Amino acid sequence: MRRRDFISVAAAAPAAPAASAATPAPAATPAPAKQAPGSIGFALGTGALHSWAHIGVVRGCARIGLQPAAIAGCSAGAAVGALWAAGLGADEIMRIAHRLDWQPPGAMSWLVRGRRRNDALREEVERAVRGRRITELPVRFAAVATDTHSGESVILDAGPVGLAVEASCAVPLLFEPVRIGSHELLDGSLTAPVPVEAARLLGVERVVAVDVAYRPYEEPPNSSSDYAFQAMHILTNALAREQARAAEHVLKLDLHHLMRERLDVDALVNAGEAALMRLAPVLLRK
Repeated sequence: MRRRDFISVAAAAPAAPAASAATPAPAATPAPAKQAPGSIGFALGTGALHSWAHIGVVRGCARIGLQPAAIAGCSAGAAVGALWAAGLGADEIMRIAHRLDWQPPGAMSWLVRGRRRNDALREEVERAVRGRRITELPVRFAAVATDTHSGESVILDAGPVGLAVEASCAVPLLFEPVRIGSHELLDGSLTAPVPVEAARLLGVERVVAVDVAYRPYEEPPNSSSDYAFQAMHILTNALAREQARAAEHVLKLDLHHLMRERLDVDALVNAGEAALMRLAPVLLRK
């Protein structure tokens, strides 16, 4: 699978202070929730098709009996995170992901088709969470998106789950901005590709950052469009590294070799599970 067929959104600048878009509240940094001793939260990062690995993390946590106290997600990581926070298991999340057919469009085809709403994703998530709002989920959850006017990272910690996920996954050029309250929002990976800050604000003592972004070194560029994507990936990785430093634990997965010739969903999921299992002894330590 060529680089230009792999959708991953760039980080345009260092992360701005996060703003809350809890409908219809104005932009403001949410107050941190009180930390529960020993509590663990997950920050599921951007990664487009690599985000199948997040489902493996869900499966691994179930294997070791680890229930996160909070989950924050960016882009496709927000989609997986919302379903996980709603109480769905790895197998259920996989079935939903297959229904959504997480396949990127062909090279630059979005420029021809124009921007559109991601109704299918929003509606699928709403069905899966049975119409509950973010504050009604059994596990604390937040999605991150980017305000198109201020350039700030916006933490979506209230309101409809599907709408928050749609905003976090609103890839520029491919999807139109999503309006929530006073904000017009695009993909969270522009400002928070690994949303450690959002997870921390949900009130956990330890954060596990899961970084599944495309790595610039995984495939050499061969064309002008390849170099454009390479530039985006370099920016995304620089910001992801900086944000992951604030986490107590980091799972950084190099995954593109698992889909270079074809998309191997099982291999991606297994890679995520294996990474979680390697970290399990540390996570279970009191």
